[in-house]
Amino acid sequence: MARRPRTRLPGDISTLLWRGDGLLDLPTARTFGVSPDRLRRLARSGLLVRLAEGVYASAETMPLLDEWERHALMARAFVLSCHDAYATGWSAVINWGLPTLGRPPELPIVMRPKLASRGTTFSTYGRIVTAALPPHHRWQRRGIRLVSQAWAAATVALNAPVAAALIVADAVARREHDLAEAVRQMSRWPGVTRARWVAEHADPLAESPVETLGRFAIIAGGLPRAVSNAWVGMERPEFRVDGLWPYHHAAHEADGSCKYNNRPDAAKVVAQEKEREWRLRRLGLDIVRYDFALAAYRRADLIRRFHHLLRDNPPSTAPIRWWKHVPGVGPVEPRPGDWPSPYPVATILPPGWYDERR
Repeated sequence: MARRPRTRLPGDISTLLWRGDGLLDLPTARTFGVSPDRLRRLARSGLLVRLAEGVYASAETMPLLDEWERHALMARAFVLSCHDAYATGWSAVINWGLPTLGRPPELPIVMRPKLASRGTTFSTYGRIVTAALPPHHRWQRRGIRLVSQAWAAATVALNAPVAAALIVADAVARREHDLAEAVRQMSRWPGVTRARWVAEHADPLAESPVETLGRFAIIAGGLPRAVSNAWVGMERPEFRVDGLWPYHHAAHEADGSCKYNNRPDAAKVVAQEKEREWRLRRLGLDIVRYDFALAAYRRADLIRRFHHLLRDNPPSTAPIRWWKHVPGVGPVEPRPGDWPSPYPVATILPPGWYDERR
C-alpha cells in the first residue's frame, strides 16, 4: 500500500479512509466503532467532505485531485450509497482506467437493473438510470460495482462526441473486450446508431488517444485508410509507425510530450528519434508528425496535412514492404484483407458526431 499522507484528521479516520481507497461509508465506520454523528461533526469542521449519502472523503485530499480523479472518487462514493447500482458511462470509464477526452460530467451516473417500479432519478450527488443490464456486464473493481469495460464504452458512444467515444472504444478493443456485443444489447436505446458506428470503427491496434485522434482525422477527411502500428524495414521488420499508407510510401507519427518531459535522458531520446526518422526516410517513407493539441483541437489542419502528404506521394504499383503488428506476437506477414485501399474512403459519420448529449 502507498504511504499515507500527513493529515489533520484523527488517526483512526485517516486509517479507514486509507483502507477505503479515499472513501469511508457509514457501514464501514460502524464496523470499526465510528458513529455517524462523529463523521458529521468532522464534516462540519471542514475535515471531511460528504460525496454521497453516508459516504465521506478527506477535505484535504479533494483539492489535490484533477477533475477526472475527483469524478472517479465521486462516482465510487455514489455507487456505495446506491443499493445494487453500477457505475456506468464516463463514471465507469474513468474507474476502469480507460482514456478520456474533454471534461467529465458534473455528476456521476449509475445504472440499476431494470424493474417495473424504477425509472431515471436525480439526486444532489448523481443520476440513477435503469436499464436491462446483463449479468455478464456487472463487475466489481476497487470495492465498487461498475459495468463492464465494453458496456462502459458502449454507453459513452451513445451520446459523446465520436472522437472521444472512439478513444475509449479503441482502448477497450485493445484489451480484447467485445464492444459490438454490448451495443447489440442496446438495439432500442437512443443514440444506438452512433454507438454502432463507433463499435464498427474501433481499432485494437491504435495504442494511444493521440493515435486514435489521428486515425479519426483520416476517417473524417475521407482519406485513404492507414494501417495502424505497421512494421517496416529493409529486409526484416525494424520499426513500427503509428500509421502507414503502404501504396503511398507515407506514414503518420503521433508525438507524445511524455516521451521528452522531465526526463534526465531527454537528449538521448531525442537523438534516438532523429536516428529512427532518418532510417525511416532512407526506406523511402515520407512522414507527417502531429501532437495531441493538433489532433484534438485543430482537426481540419491535421486533415489538410494528411491530404497534402498523400497528394505529394501518389499511390505506387509497388507498395513499401511492411508487416502487420499482432499484439503479443509481433510482426507477421499481412494477409490480403490486411491491405488498405490506396484510394479515398468515403465514410458517413453519425448525425451530430461532433456534439455531446450528456
